[in-house]
Amino acid sequence: MPHDNDDTNDVSPPQEPAATPLFSAADIGINDYPIIHIPQNRLYILQEYARRIANVSGGSIENHRTGKVGEDAVAKLLGDRESIDLEVYTDGGDGGFDLNHRGATIDVKTVGQHRSNPALTVDVYENLRADYYVLVSRISKTDVRLIGYAPRQFVANAPIRSYEGSDYHFIEQDYLFPFPRSL
Repeated sequence: MPHDNDDTNDVSPPQEPAATPLFSAADIGINDYPIIHIPQNRLYILQEYARRIANVSGGSIENHRTGKVGEDAVAKLLGDRESIDLEVYTDGGDGGFDLNHRGATIDVKTVGQHRSNPALTVDVYENLRADYYVLVSRISKTDVRLIGYAPRQFVANAPIRSYEGSDYHFIEQDYLFPFPRSL
């Protein structure tokens, strides 16, 4: 008796970089992402760390400050500001992750205000040492929007793209887990 169900295992693998979250960052509206405000006095502290980092590595003070603001916002959401790695590495790196929360390592990637629909990008030359990778979007000098996060395996399996001679893992918001509005 013929039937329409195909019970074979001859199914091609999905053309996805990794398993898709059941509910992704792309599924929520722009106003539903958590926004974290960094007080001006905290911004001054982060500015000083950015200056110290820029003195020993490539990149502008502004770029390093943007990164530190993103890291601070994630740490604030997690209620763990003491976990931010504020060490200044002489090689310009950061040890492969920015935060340590409940035993998990987190690498925060902060994009500037010029990106309207940002994706998480992680340089291929970096060893994927963090357990989680977080995408944060700066929306003003003192405010950032937490877009989403992905486990290391999602990043490792993401497509690799090139831009101006640099290769990077490219993880669209469809593959990022959203942050809850409050923890």
